[in-house]
Amino acid sequence: MSLPLTFVTITPKAKHTATVIFAHGLGDDGLEFSNNKEMRTIASQLPHIKWVFPSAPERSITAWKGDSRRRSSTRGWLDVLHEPLMYSSEYDDIQEYDEGIMQSVKHLDTFIKSEIDSGISEGRIVLGGFGQGGAIALIAGLGGSQWRGVSDTKDGWKLGGIISLGGWLPMREKYNKRLAMHASTIPVFWGHGVQNESVTWGLSWESAKFIEDKVEVRYGQYTKVGEPGVSFMSYGVGQWMVESEMEDLRLFLKKVLPLEG
Repeated sequence: MSLPLTFVTITPKAKHTATVIFAHGLGDDGLEFSNNKEMRTIASQLPHIKWVFPSAPERSITAWKGDSRRRSSTRGWLDVLHEPLMYSSEYDDIQEYDEGIMQSVKHLDTFIKSEIDSGISEGRIVLGGFGQGGAIALIAGLGGSQWRGVSDTKDGWKLGGIISLGGWLPMREKYNKRLAMHASTIPVFWGHGVQNESVTWGLSWESAKFIEDKVEVRYGQYTKVGEPGVSFMSYGVGQWMVESEMEDLRLFLKKVLPLEG
């Protein structure tokens, strides 16, 4: 099938039995993110997994308008309405913000559908992301049909897992209302750096706590990583990935996408 965005693939070294679709952060692209040492290392450790890195479309960034030091647009999965990044219940009522997120959800859906069409089952696919890529992965991966338009009757995907590195929930009230019925059955690895100034630890943790009435949220329980619900893990780093986080992520993927045969 035709895919709506450019993308980069890390081909599995062994028989392809699982796929990770990973969304980059604001201003990055699939090629640049796929070339990070951390991504290449974890891919080499899980040879049965295919990695797909789509590039977000160019979009106008509201918070950057009027700032001569920045371009008015860049690659992104959703708009940035305010800097420093914060949550406001008013965001839930901004139609253009909602529609922009829904468009990104539909883009990622095409990549999931493409993997399913190639013979990989939903349960052998993990959707992940970094920064706002992590935010859109949480929405597309745990969200139901309301994130996809009223004409779509499918209540989201029953994926093998979700990864959010440095992510948050930009529309909390709508997110809670639009969770898929099976969201609580999906394992989520949610890692965040305590020194992250772009997406603060507090914003991320508050986002996770907001959905705990519908999805189990565990803090720092390493023995339960990979089980249904959210495993929220903290790391002594800013807005990037640290070795201990990558090791925890590798163990998560080994559990939710085990080597078959």
